[in-house]
Amino acid sequence: MAFFSGKTRFVDCPFCSEKFSKEPKDTWIWIYPGLVGCGKKCPLALEALRRFGERFPEVKTSFYFLVTDPNESKEDIESYLSYYRKSLNIQALRPETDEEIRFYRKLGAYLPVHPTLKKRDEHGTQFFLIPPNRDVLYLIPKLGEKEWIEIRNEIDSERPTDLY
Repeated sequence: MAFFSGKTRFVDCPFCSEKFSKEPKDTWIWIYPGLVGCGKKCPLALEALRRFGERFPEVKTSFYFLVTDPNESKEDIESYLSYYRKSLNIQALRPETDEEIRFYRKLGAYLPVHPTLKKRDEHGTQFFLIPPNRDVLYLIPKLGEKEWIEIRNEIDSERPTDLY
């Protein structure tokens, strides 16, 4: 794990290249792990993603909501995201393999294994960012213009030939 400015860290992502192979090669992928029905943290995080897209329209991005409860029905997920899709083109993302589940859990994504835990409506608020090269995943505790500019500058200065 590596750190940027003591705030942002990244890890190798063994499955990102294959998982997101249908995304255009120059697209940055934002992932927010949350709970369907969350009324506290998720709305604020999804609003931050919307503002990001509005503020940086020149940056090609895809937004994903990582569904952290494996028991959620497709209908419930679509119903929850339909409200946000009025202003944000966001897709549902489910971990499909044990490797993905372990990976996201290791990064702090809250994946409840018991229904009682889900009712607490508590989960982390960090964002995950996958750059166009798809070989790493950045963990970003806060998403704002300052953070994006800092991350973009550091990524460009660290590995400018790998990203595009």
